[in-house]
Parts: sequence; structure tokens; C-alpha cells
Amino acid sequence: MNRNAGRDRARNLRNRWPIKTTGAGVWLRIAGIAVLVLATPLDAFGATCRPKRALPAIVVTTMGPCNYDPDTFSFSGDPAQQAACLVRPVKRWAKLGPRLSSLPPVFAGRVGRASELPNRTVLAALLGELHLDGRLGQGLLDPISRARDNDPDAPAAKYLVIHDTSGPKLGSFPADIDENRKINNLARFRCSDSFEIAHVVVNRRGDLFVGHDLGVPWRSTKFERALNFGGELKGLFLHVEFIQPRRGGRHDIMAPNPGFTAMQYDRLALVYTLASVRAGQWLIPAFHAVIDNDIRGGHDDPQNFDLASFAHSLEMLLDRLSRTEEPSVLLIPGAD
Repeated sequence: MNRNAGRDRARNLRNRWPIKTTGAGVWLRIAGIAVLVLATPLDAFGATCRPKRALPAIVVTTMGPCNYDPDTFSFSGDPAQQAACLVRPVKRWAKLGPRLSSLPPVFAGRVGRASELPNRTVLAALLGELHLDGRLGQGLLDPISRARDNDPDAPAAKYLVIHDTSGPKLGSFPADIDENRKINNLARFRCSDSFEIAHVVVNRRGDLFVGHDLGVPWRSTKFERALNFGGELKGLFLHVEFIQPRRGGRHDIMAPNPGFTAMQYDRLALVYTLASVRAGQWLIPAFHAVIDNDIRGGHDDPQNFDLASFAHSLEMLLDRLSRTEEPSVLLIPGAD
């Protein structure tokens, strides 16, 4: 719970029901206020995140470095070629490295294919063991989002876009950067108006917050919002945000190195696998900076992302799932 929000709530209640300064009534009234505050749903303390003004209109003049084709709802090439372009290294100032000559085998043999998807029952059992945000598994049996804002005739989501928060902004990185409660506070991403920034936010300890179910169409890049597409891309991309603080000036120029923790890669592998199972095929991973690269004011995230670490986490997860005995009953984590 956000402490400031809690104090504001208590202050408002105090103004409505003044507290006398003497006698047992003081404690009774305080106790009543405490009960009201604690009984208020956590979501009520989330910030209002929807912009007060309309976001600037975006008009793209190119289809990006990976040459998006509006007719096919895909970037150029087969799924492996698309991934090799979309997860190329992202350097400082959003400078892109070269297209990858090859993908780690765990991706090369899977992206865009329905083969070797884990069993939903086994995946549900693992989600239950991990005790993560229960909403992550609630939609396990439901379809993934679709383009054109969930048009049933539009393609299902194909891409999992990886972001970093580029904050909080720090003067220097503390020694406990991966454990620091303020840096890793997921409550900062909770919104009272359902306008969370991504489908999933993952902190450096491996805790995660589900902003939107993976079946909810959501746009988190400028490219998706471009007027050229008229809303066609809403639902084609899923979004995962990593907490990564930055050090330096106004342009968030310095990221920690390594950029992310092993637990973050583990959670990314889990979300990627869950999303792929719901999609019925392995999604194509992509970086935010690559998708928005040709757009003025595009982002530079994720910084210092290690594709080999992501591949290793995915390999370990798939090995674990392959050795897990299938439960006799499908139990959906978080479901009533």
C-alpha cells in the first residue's frame, strides 16, 4: 500500500469525522478510521495513470528497421528472421546493433511454431507452486489477445515486447540494487483506473505484478499508436516491463550492468511460455527500442539485456516442466 495514499485517506476521513483530543473517544474514533483504511481495497490506493491530455499523435514515415508489413500483421521474414531483427542489441542513446546472425537454439527451433509447447496442466501446477500474482494463471485456458482490439477475425498476438522502466532515477546505484525495497516497489505500477503500463511488470527480486491479463489488448509503444494503422495493431503485441533504475542526467543515460537479474530472466521465461501456450504457438520476442527506433522520441530499452541469459532461463524452465508429473486435475492458480 502506498503510504502517502494511506495518509491522504486517513486525513480525508479525519476531516469528515473530527476527532476529539481527549477521552476514550479518541481511540475509538482512531480505531474506526484504521479499520476503514485497512478495509479499503488495495486498488483504491493506486494512482490515476491515464494521461490528463491526449498523447501526441504519431505518424510513422517508415515501417521500422524490421520492415513491418500491415497486410500480413508481421515484420519481414520468417519468425526466426523476425526475432533476429527484433532482439538485436540496444546500445546507449537507442543505437541499435546489427541484426543477429543466429538465435539461441531454444528460440530458433520454436518461434512461430506450435511444436513443443508445454502441457497446460503442468504449467498450472508450476504457477501454483511459485505463489506469484494469482492473476498470471487465471486466464490459462483463455485465448490470447487479438489485433484490431480483439477483433475475432484478426490475428492473435504474435510478439512479446520487452521493456525496462528506465527508473527510478538515481545519483548512484546502491549496493543492494536488487533487493532495495524502494527500487523494487511494484505498488508504483498499480493504477486505480486500469491504465497500467504493461501486461506484466517484474522487479529485480523476481516478484511480478499483472497489470492486464494477456487477453487484454494493450499498446505500450509509439509504433502501435501510429495513426497510419488506425488501431489495427492493438492486441498484436504483449508487453513485459522490467524494473531497471538509471543513473545520470535527464536522458536516463546510464543503466546498471548487468542490466537484469537471473530472477527477472526466469520470470520472463515463465511469462513468455505462458503467453505462447495461450497463443498456441511460440511468440516472437522483441525489444521496445527496435520497434520504436525510427520514431522521434523513441525509447532506448531494454539496456544491457542478455539474450543468452533469457535463453538459459527458458531452457531450465522447459526442462523443469518436462520432468514435472502431470496432475490428475487442472487447478488454475488464482481461480475461485
